[in-house]
Amino acid sequence: MSDLFNTYESDFKISHSDARSNLDKLYGLKDENKRIELMQKIENSIDDCKDLLDSMILEVNNISTSSRSSYNAKLRTYKSDIDRLSNDLKKLMDDEDRRNLFTTTIENSDGSNADAMNSQRQTLLHGNASLDRSSQRLNDSLRIARETEDVGSSIMNNLHSQREQI
Repeated sequence: MSDLFNTYESDFKISHSDARSNLDKLYGLKDENKRIELMQKIENSIDDCKDLLDSMILEVNNISTSSRSSYNAKLRTYKSDIDRLSNDLKKLMDDEDRRNLFTTTIENSDGSNADAMNSQRQTLLHGNASLDRSSQRLNDSLRIARETEDVGSSIMNNLHSQREQI
């Protein structure tokens, strides 16, 4: 088990470092085509990381409960790394969309509707930000529920093995 987990872990680290380096390249990049291409590469690397994390979780579930806690700590760290990457990418995408939105508004407005359009767009951006925060809270709640289910399952397995010993 340890060899397979270590393989997944090394692949995860490679994908994570690739996504992080591409994310760092994305800051300040002006060419729109290169930005889109780099964002797609980052999304693919994040998806790879998620798939590898799922594989590591499956491997950890197959080991004895006594050695599972150290692996679970690693998995939580990796999960938070993925979440951080996703949030950073999302923030960059939102910032770029916001910049494009306001640039288009300034270029297309004739002056009379500019304030109304800016107000509507600002309201829309605030609504989207609120929706994103709510979605993040729901995802966090789902993650906590899964962790709780895993802990409950582990306890039930421990109780079952103790009952068999008695």
